[in-house]
Amino acid sequence: MASSVIDYSSDVIEFDSDYDGEALGDDGRACLEPSSPISVDGLRTPPPAGVILRYKGYLDYLHEVTQPDLDALRDGGELNDRVIDVLMAMAHAQVREDQPDATADTLVLPTSFCGALLNGLGEKGSITAIAHASQRIARYHEKFWKSKLILIPIQHKRHWILVAVANPHLARDRSMVKPPSQVIRKNDTRPDVNHFCILVFNSLQKSWAVTPLIELLKEFIRYLWSAIRGGVLEHVDSHNVKCPQQLDVVSCGLYVIGFAESLMRAGVSERVRRSTQGIRLLDHAEYDDIFKPSDLPSAAFRQMKVSLLQQEADLFACLKQLHGQTPP
Repeated sequence: MASSVIDYSSDVIEFDSDYDGEALGDDGRACLEPSSPISVDGLRTPPPAGVILRYKGYLDYLHEVTQPDLDALRDGGELNDRVIDVLMAMAHAQVREDQPDATADTLVLPTSFCGALLNGLGEKGSITAIAHASQRIARYHEKFWKSKLILIPIQHKRHWILVAVANPHLARDRSMVKPPSQVIRKNDTRPDVNHFCILVFNSLQKSWAVTPLIELLKEFIRYLWSAIRGGVLEHVDSHNVKCPQQLDVVSCGLYVIGFAESLMRAGVSERVRRSTQGIRLLDHAEYDDIFKPSDLPSAAFRQMKVSLLQQEADLFACLKQLHGQTPP
């Protein structure tokens, strides 16, 4: 992947809309109060056989979970893209209800985004794959550069990682970049000058290299800047975050959910960014408070997610019955 700055402003490709999660129909919206994180879609389009939950939360994409998905989670198996999408949306909804201001400027991209983007691996950032991935999140184009945090779950050869784009609202055009400030704040070890960056959370850091994937993501981010803002985006740094490491080969998805839940809490993403950049290091107590490393590998953490999905699936079935549909 070439690391040079590329001007994509003349290379933007337009695609017809592809599937990127179902839109919630007007009749579905009318079923519940606007503040509810539960989505009931399907008065005209019942869910396919086997679907036990459709969930949207406060995001712009609707996701489905099937009974085999839930069974795999309950039996200690890997999390697939559907479960990742729904659990990420649920985490976002929970934080929004507990801390309304914490997630107001947070985006969670669907797994289908990187499914499309990864088609560009091995092709030096294929412009077609990048444009296709852009189309997958077309609903977020206006929000992307206004957000303070963007969370991106990525499955690379069956291993899940979490990528966090920190402070995209502070990104600048290359022509607007000024010499960085040399002011060091109290208790900091160096100037805090690169607020806009990429943070990589990989629970198998020693055995799973993701550098080509991150370089492709940078190409996408530069492309989207040109497509939405015009011009050439400033340099984008990426950092591997010191994070808890999984002890098996199947729990990566649960670690991604745990990382995302932590980052969505008020102030956490900035504390992690500043520590990763060496501006103000976390002590052991802060690290444990943020990542809860003893919880992530526990059976209790997995069971908590099973119970959450089962509870929402039961509620979904009841709502379907109330609206005259037979639950799948």
